[in-house]
Order: sequence, then C-alpha cells, then structure tokens
Amino acid sequence: MADLLSTARFGTVGLTVATGLFHERIKSMQRIFEDHGVGTVLRVDLKPNSRTELLHLLRRFRNLYDIVAVRCVSQQVATVSCRDRRVDVVFFDAGNRNLRFTHTFARLLRGAVEFNLVSDLVDRGDVWALARMRKAVTVAKEHQVNVVLSSGARNYLMVRSPIQMSGLAMTLGLTQAEAIKAVSSTPSAIVTDNRRKRSPEYVEEGVSIILPSR
Repeated sequence: MADLLSTARFGTVGLTVATGLFHERIKSMQRIFEDHGVGTVLRVDLKPNSRTELLHLLRRFRNLYDIVAVRCVSQQVATVSCRDRRVDVVFFDAGNRNLRFTHTFARLLRGAVEFNLVSDLVDRGDVWALARMRKAVTVAKEHQVNVVLSSGARNYLMVRSPIQMSGLAMTLGLTQAEAIKAVSSTPSAIVTDNRRKRSPEYVEEGVSIILPSR
C-alpha cells in the first residue's frame, strides 16, 4: 500500500491505528510509508455507542493523535460529536438508512464531515448509498461545512489517487475546486492546527508560551 500511495502521488497519508497498538509498532509502520516518500499523520476512528462512552474516549485519546474522527452510529453520538471541539471529523455510514447527515447536524458541526468514497460507494455498490451521499453533500454545501474526502481504503486494491477521488466527488455535487480542497488543504489544516495545540508552547486558544531567543 505504501508503494501504491507513493505512485499515486500522495504526499501524506492518514494512518488509522488501533488505540491499543504499541508505540514501537506504530513507529515501524510509519517508517514503511516514510521510506516510500509518504508522510504520515496518526488518526484514530472512535466508534462509541453512547454519549458517555464518547466523552470517555475523547478524554483518553484526544491528545495522542493528529486526527480524531468519530463514526456516528446514533442520534445521540452524532449530536455530541458535532458539538464537541475535540472531534475533528465526523462520518456517517452510507449504508445506515436510519441516520444521515442532516441540516441539524450541519448547524452544530464544529469540525468537518468526511465521505469515504471508495468504501461507501465503489466497494458497497449501493445505489441508495449514492443518493444519501449526494444529499449529505448538498446539506454540507448549504451550511458551508468543511468537507474531507478519503478513500476509506482497507487494502491496496481500494486506494485511489487524489485526482481520482476528487473526480468521483464531483459526481456527488462538489465543484472541482471544492473536491480538490477536500483532499488537500482542509485535512492538512486540521493536522497543522492539532499539532500546534499539542506543542509545549500552546496553553489555550489565543495564549502561547513565548520562549526567549538565545
């Protein structure tokens, strides 16, 4: 997969890792990608079943990852995830007909909404999933919500290049400029902001420690 991502001209990849994975193993995986010229950012996908579980997971893992994403499986989890500043990205299962990205969630959302294009569209092959994603994109655009596009790739066969993903996203209603932004500057800005907040100099929004020059 690292070799294919390099060929596809990815500069950076979001590496989704299990919360219990040993630090040495994570570093080993990062080196594989970096040896192929692909930078890595650490990402965790939280899948809580309740508000209480979500808040517990955020307290425990927020400061350990560059990107914290939440899979919204219920109305309650989606509502809290959209409101909480510690959540960078929310995503909804396109196959779940009982829960979708609505105007209510869009008005609450402080982070970005993610669409896993390959896993939800190509891999699933569900015409209803396509219709729901188109509707969700329309809602996101109406409320000027930040959009992140990813492949959701679980193996190398599901990898698509950034230009392929942006082209696929245009069929959902994004313009070319919006689609390119969603695979480049938007996710990059999320990582940059989170790394700034995790630096020793950061205290809180608007307050930083200025180290004396030598």
